[in-house]
Amino acid sequence: MTLQREVAMIVALVTFGVAALQGSQQPANTLRLYAVGDINLGRGVAKERLLKGDTLYPFLALRDSLAAADITFGNLESPIAPDSSADPDSGAVFTAPPAAAAALARAGFDIVSTANNHAWDAGRPAVEETMRQLTRAGVRFVGSGFGRDMAEQPVILERHGWRVAFFAITRAWNPAPYTFYKHAGADWIAWGDTTWISPAIRAIKTSGRADLIVVSVHGGREYADSAPDYHRELLYELVDAGADLVLAHHPHVLQPVVWYKHKPIVQSLGNFVFMQNDPWTRLSAILRVVVTRDHRVRITAIPVHVGFQPTLATGAAADSIHSRLRVPLSTRTLIEP
Repeated sequence: MTLQREVAMIVALVTFGVAALQGSQQPANTLRLYAVGDINLGRGVAKERLLKGDTLYPFLALRDSLAAADITFGNLESPIAPDSSADPDSGAVFTAPPAAAAALARAGFDIVSTANNHAWDAGRPAVEETMRQLTRAGVRFVGSGFGRDMAEQPVILERHGWRVAFFAITRAWNPAPYTFYKHAGADWIAWGDTTWISPAIRAIKTSGRADLIVVSVHGGREYADSAPDYHRELLYELVDAGADLVLAHHPHVLQPVVWYKHKPIVQSLGNFVFMQNDPWTRLSAILRVVVTRDHRVRITAIPVHVGFQPTLATGAAADSIHSRLRVPLSTRTLIEP
């Protein structure tokens, strides 16, 4: 059986099983979607523990918070593959061991974006293996695929009577964005070109196949306090096309949540499992989005200290996160409807 058929069969079985379990349930009045930023399981202590088979370590301190959501999302910044050689054009290489997929599943992640500038760190074999390992672990991926058509397809998750469509695109690429369409990865990763993504969002919107449309965007300027104008224009255009929630990442620091046409845009989710020296890269959050059937949205955040095992942030650190993100903070695990 080919890898592509294996992935397709597992996804079909999982989707059918979830639909069957939920078919008799009454639609919930609210949906809780939690989102985190860059997850790098290919360096330092996180990688060392995974190589020893410890799939709990990276997310252990915040596992209960992550599992409290109906849907938990993150940006997977490290391809998953064993013994892969780095692609010569990739720069920094963030390749995680196969146990990373199980770690994500055990932490409660339902879906991850695989569209980012590190997707090709270990070349095509690692892109394929990442899709295989995530699928076997029961974690959906969006933004990569066996060909551009699959990479650009939305993934629709069903939870408690809600249908949530996810798209994922990147506007960052190694060694540079302008090299993307000449790169071998162009046929495997979804690029943030509005000539296809905007019509695709509109098509899902008008089809009635989804109650909520979420777009993940990897791009912007690293370490900046806010999104540059050119990037913000892209985020606005996604909302114009019909996105209900935009989740952006890549800057490695938190940026404020902004509202456009009554839709929330998270300009940057910052880091989550990562290790960098700048103090601002070590402060982040689990963003908690609660949506009602009449499309009212409430956003709060759990303040987080970033590291190879992120932990809850309190005191002055939490205050700094609040000033950076500009949404109410909460340390409670659950949100009442």
